[in-house]
Formats: sequence, structure tokens, C-alpha cells
Amino acid sequence: MHVRANGTGLLLGTLLVGTMMAAPVAAQSTDSTTSTASGLRWSLFGGSAPIEEGGGLMHVAHNVELGGSADFRLRQFPLPLRASLSFSQLQQDWSGAQLRFGSLSLDAVGRPVPKVLGARLYFLGGLGVGTRAAYTTLGMRLMPGTPETFEYFGYRRARENWTFVEGGAGLELGHAFIQWKLQMPVASEGYVRAPISVGFRF
Repeated sequence: MHVRANGTGLLLGTLLVGTMMAAPVAAQSTDSTTSTASGLRWSLFGGSAPIEEGGGLMHVAHNVELGGSADFRLRQFPLPLRASLSFSQLQQDWSGAQLRFGSLSLDAVGRPVPKVLGARLYFLGGLGVGTRAAYTTLGMRLMPGTPETFEYFGYRRARENWTFVEGGAGLELGHAFIQWKLQMPVASEGYVRAPISVGFRF
């Protein structure tokens, strides 16, 4: 189910970024991975990307997401930045429709606490754009001339694009990590999504 943009997502993103900006510089200075000659740190990840359905986040076996990201730094910005590209697919059990999503996001990554037993907590927040491909689904309508008799019909839904703010947290353990995000549409209609992923940096 897609929803109208509201101030909740914007507030969430603002609070997360503000918290990370206030973190000690020493806690931001290093990462658990080794940078390449270009200064980029690459990662691949996969998991599930639940969307809001019927008032709650829907987890289904056919809901999968795959993607990759690159961490980099800008001299004018105190925190590492992470650009992520991901693709996901969700099958609606009631209609059999395949919903395919894509997203591109840019997040600031904060590590306000040092490593504990080789593990390190981090927070992220930023902006992104999402898209949902066109698909065919089922609808229900009254049959003409037959009261209280319904029929199912197929119809095509066009592609939708939207912008979102996101915030989340993750845990790094060596080159591996587990991460959770919450994406809220802003300045446009879109989907509330909560990707959960496991990945590896190299």
C-alpha cells in the first residue's frame, strides 16, 4: 500500500543525522574495512524488504532484495557517505502480482561508539528515490444487472516513482554486517518500506 508523504519521515531523518553529527570525531575516524586506492569501500547485500500492507509491515517468503553500496568521504563533510542501489521483488499472495522495486539512496553514516568485542554499531540517515515497475493486478466489481454479484478483472497499474527519507542502524563484525532501514515517502506519494539485509564489505 502506498501512502502520502508526511512529516514523520522528515523528522526521523533529521533526528538521525543530527545525532550522528554530534558524535565524537574520534569515533568516526576509522572503519572496520580496508579502503581501496580510490578511497571507496564496496559492499554487496541481500535480504528482505517488507512494505506497509493493511496497516502493518508485510513479510512474505517471496519478498527479497539484493543490492550494493559504496562508502566514500567528502572533505567538506565530517561523516562517511554511503550510496546504495538495490532491487527487490514482492509477490502479492491475494492477486499473484509481482511487484518489482528499485531504489537509489545517499546516507550519512555515523559510528558514535567504539568497537566492543570486534563488533561496532552504526547509524545512518539520508535521502533517496524509489520506483515500482508497472504490473497487472486483480480488481473486483459488481456485475451489471446482477445485484450483489461480483466479478474479478485484471487491470494494469502504471509505474510509480517517489522520493523518501530513510534512517536505520546496523552492526559491523569484521567485513560482515547486518542492517535495518526505514524508508518514508516525502514530497510525493510512495511506499513505506523497511529493508533488512545482511552483507559483506570488500
